[in-house]
Amino acid sequence: MDDFLREKIPTYNGMEEILLFRVRNPGTSDTNAMLTGMLSREFGGPWKYNEIIGYLRLYLFGNQIRIEYWQVQVKRIVKSRKKLFGCTSAKVIDEVAVKDLNKNNEIKLAIEAAIKSCEIKFKKRHLDLHHFNLIKDYVDWVNFIANV
Repeated sequence: MDDFLREKIPTYNGMEEILLFRVRNPGTSDTNAMLTGMLSREFGGPWKYNEIIGYLRLYLFGNQIRIEYWQVQVKRIVKSRKKLFGCTSAKVIDEVAVKDLNKNNEIKLAIEAAIKSCEIKFKKRHLDLHHFNLIKDYVDWVNFIANV
C-alpha cells in the first residue's frame, strides 16, 4: 500500500508522513496535519527559498568584481509569498580586481575571493553556494564574461 501511495499520489517534501498517517488512521483528527497543510498553502509550501530575505548580485565593472546587496523592503521580516526587493547597499565589500580577464582561473579566483569576503561580512546569514561550488570549475568564465 505504501508503494502505491508513493507512485500514484504526488506529495510535497515532508507531507508524505501526514498522508500516510491519514491512510493508516482513518477518521482521526490530526491537528498538526491540518496546520501544516494550511501553512503550506498560505506560505507557498516547502520550497527551499521561501524564507529568503535578501540576495547578493555579483557583477563585473571593468576588471573589478563588485557586489550589491538586495534585501526585502519591509519594516518587519515575516514569511510571505510576495516580496519586494530593493538594493540596500551598492558596495558590500571592496572591489576585487581580476588580474587577467583572459584566464579562467584568474576570474574564478577573484570571484571566490569576493564571495569569501561576503561570508565574513554576512557571518550570521546563510549564503547558499552549493550550486556555485558544483559548477565553478566547469564554467568557461572568459566566454561567459564576453557574452554577458
